[in-house]
Amino acid sequence: MSEMDISLLKSPAVLVADLNGARRDMVFRAFAARPGIRVHSASTLSETFRLIEELVPQRVVIAEEIAQMKEFEILTRVLSMISAKAMIYGSNQQSALSFPVTRVSTPSTVDTLVRAVLSGLAPALRTSVSPRPVPAESNPATPAKLISAADMTRRVIGIGASTGGIVAIEKVLRAFPADCPPTLVVQHIRSNFATRFIERIDSIVSPKVCVARDGEELRRGHVYIAADAERHLGVVSRVGLRARLIDAPEVSGHRPSVDVLFNALSQVAKRYNISAALLTGMGADGADGMCALRASGAVTIAQDKATSVVWGMPQVAVQRGGATAVLPIDRIGEALLMTEPARGRENGTLP
Repeated sequence: MSEMDISLLKSPAVLVADLNGARRDMVFRAFAARPGIRVHSASTLSETFRLIEELVPQRVVIAEEIAQMKEFEILTRVLSMISAKAMIYGSNQQSALSFPVTRVSTPSTVDTLVRAVLSGLAPALRTSVSPRPVPAESNPATPAKLISAADMTRRVIGIGASTGGIVAIEKVLRAFPADCPPTLVVQHIRSNFATRFIERIDSIVSPKVCVARDGEELRRGHVYIAADAERHLGVVSRVGLRARLIDAPEVSGHRPSVDVLFNALSQVAKRYNISAALLTGMGADGADGMCALRASGAVTIAQDKATSVVWGMPQVAVQRGGATAVLPIDRIGEALLMTEPARGRENGTLP
């Protein structure tokens, strides 16, 4: 990579989100003409979610029409997590928005908008963040319990998500107690975003949330997040159950891949009591793995369409017969913790 490429990657990023193609292109070109920044554009709310998770922008410039969508509140929570600033432009300045955003009045020239957005935005404002150190051992005052191969009644939980999944995972984990079953999570995000995601979730839920480390024993009260964009997350049964980081090409278009995690869990389902959930996301990653899990006897739950930002991955899992239940996001955490597989089907929509 050349010095110019490296400099570009370190420059601040601005995302323009607008349903109006002509207006979006005009605003995009105005930002692109300014040196020292990276500018990208999104034409839908779901594309906005995806690009925020991929790019970790410092500024997100959003047209009023998108800001009025019901999912916008979720978007602002993601922006808060990465300390990004949302700026709304449009003609309806009297509309009610209770979220932490800044309004920019419709400018007589686009340059006025660009100056307002870039005000105070210094080049290289934010670079990648190194993952925080994770202690090798838990707090000795409250020793964690290992999942042993001899204890066949212990549940292990797997969660996969993509677009919109950051907030969905937060909702699921809020239902987990401090001594929850060991839980493994694959979310399609960049490594530097994953670090902030882990720190935020760890600060608001009862279990300990940490980076998944290769060979680490899976312990009760711990949630392990795949944070390495170069390796998949799986499990291996070796003196108990351990996390395994796998050097391999992309699977289902992703690395880490939900399919890899779910397929690995299906291989140990005869020895462990597995529950898995496939949450909001674009594409089909996790659908085949969920089918393998269901065939192995695991409890498999797909998020429903009404509460998904993008009903892609869970929809494909349902269509392929991989889901034992389809539930709204606020019921999935509780369902994952249930010990009887049949109970996960109560009041859910079965395929």
